[in-house]
Amino acid sequence: MKVHHFQALVLGALCLGAAVLAAVTYNHQQQLTALLVAAENAPADPVPALRRALDALGATVAALPEQVNALGEHQHQQDATFATLSKQLDEVSASLKAIEAVPLGPTKVDLAALEQRMGNAETAVHALEARAAAPSAQTQPAALAKPAAKAQAPTPPFKLLGIETRGDVRFVSALPAGAHALSTVHLLQPGDSLNDWQLKAIRRNQAVFQVPGLGERSLPLP
Repeated sequence: MKVHHFQALVLGALCLGAAVLAAVTYNHQQQLTALLVAAENAPADPVPALRRALDALGATVAALPEQVNALGEHQHQQDATFATLSKQLDEVSASLKAIEAVPLGPTKVDLAALEQRMGNAETAVHALEARAAAPSAQTQPAALAKPAAKAQAPTPPFKLLGIETRGDVRFVSALPAGAHALSTVHLLQPGDSLNDWQLKAIRRNQAVFQVPGLGERSLPLP
């Protein structure tokens, strides 16, 4: 009875040991499985990515001096362009000042007034021609009756047309005898001569001339 009891105890101990060993083995198997799963899900090694980022950053830093040189050259070109434009602007400003300093020519109003005066002079010339072409019967006897007076006071070798004013300067417009074109009209100032008749003075309604051998003679102004 004692032998059988001892064998049962030994068998029970072996069964218990086998159960404990199985439990421990199962537990180790579970831990190993968990470690394998954790190893598969672990993130990749960041060292290669960091190295690539550092290499890219190094390339960027290496390219910076060349970019700085290019920017400096571009700034130099812009400064040169600005200096050229500034010089051209100064030249244009100087040209404008020179243009402003040039005295202005006659205005449209002056030209219109001169054209009107020339038209009036042309009308007077035509009227003078008409009178010369058809002298009256009374004029001829009077001219024959006073030959001595004409010798002392000869007929002016021109026709006075009026007074021209340009600014503050006054002129006497005169048309030479026998001339008909407006281009032959002379503008006389005191001191100017036309056919040896020298203008001495311009008065309100008269022009005073110095006549060779006869002295001064006043002619009415139309």
